Amino acid sequence: MMKTQRLLNNERGSMLMLMTLMLLLLVTIISFSALRTASTEVKIAGNEYRYQKNFYRAEGAAIEAVDRLETSTSPHAADFSWLGLDPSDINDTTVFSFFYWEDEGQTGSAQAQTSAVDPGTTGFLAVHQGVLAGSSLDMSKPTKHSFSIYGRCVDKGMTIIKVGYTKAY
Repeated sequence: MMKTQRLLNNERGSMLMLMTLMLLLLVTIISFSALRTASTEVKIAGNEYRYQKNFYRAEGAAIEAVDRLETSTSPHAADFSWLGLDPSDINDTTVFSFFYWEDEGQTGSAQAQTSAVDPGTTGFLAVHQGVLAGSSLDMSKPTKHSFSIYGRCVDKGMTIIKVGYTKAY
């Protein structure tokens, strides 16, 4: 009985208990920090996935415009409402405005075409830059024409790409 009473009255285990509580607090802080870092990494990965998906869809829309130009016999004979002939009207600055991409009230020199890649989110637009500089003006040879083709995807963010394209007519 005397031995049990002596063990309960001393303070030898208090330091061990204090160290255990401090260790638990440290592990809790590290756990919350790791959780926050993992959450941020998941958000970054989601944003990267969305960006890649939008990029490839916009690229697919631009390639669709290239395919249509490839089958045409002349840039002027083709009845493409999405092909503008005035480079000052459609350029890198103006293509970022929603004017060309919205369906309602389009009165510009070209109207964006919905792409088959993803009709709800993608579209394309092109502008004829004219005869390529240095191209032959000899009427017996085909002349090279230059185009700027824009593909766009809007799905939880917007991605617009520009593709240069040259074709001899």
